[in-house]
Amino acid sequence: MNFYDIGYSTYEESEYKQLVHKVKYTQDEFENIITTIIADILKNDSTKDEESFQNIFYNVVEELVKNYGFKKLDFAARIDFFGWARILDETDWKGQRGNVLEKLTKDIKEKIKKI
Repeated sequence: MNFYDIGYSTYEESEYKQLVHKVKYTQDEFENIITTIIADILKNDSTKDEESFQNIFYNVVEELVKNYGFKKLDFAARIDFFGWARILDETDWKGQRGNVLEKLTKDIKEKIKKI
C-alpha cells in the first residue's frame, strides 16, 4: 500500500486526510489527479472565482475515494491536542483546552513527579 496526504492550512486552522492506494503515484501524478478533480468540481460552479480549497476539500477527498480508487486510512489510535494551551498550566485556555489535554495534563504531571 502507498500512503498519500492531502490537506490545507490557514493561519488559524488546518485539515488533512490520509489515504492509501495500491498504485504508487509520483508527486506530479498525484498533483495532476488533484488538479483534474478540482477543475471538474469548479467547472459548473457559478462562484468558482471566489472558491477556496478549504471549501471544496471534502469534495476532493470524496472524489479520490469514489472515482480514483483511494481509500481513507483507518487509524488504530489518534491523539489531537489543542495546540495553544500551555501543557502543564490547567488554567491556561480554561474551558477551551479539550478533554484530551485536560486528561493528559494530569497524567504528565504524575509522570514528572516519578522521574
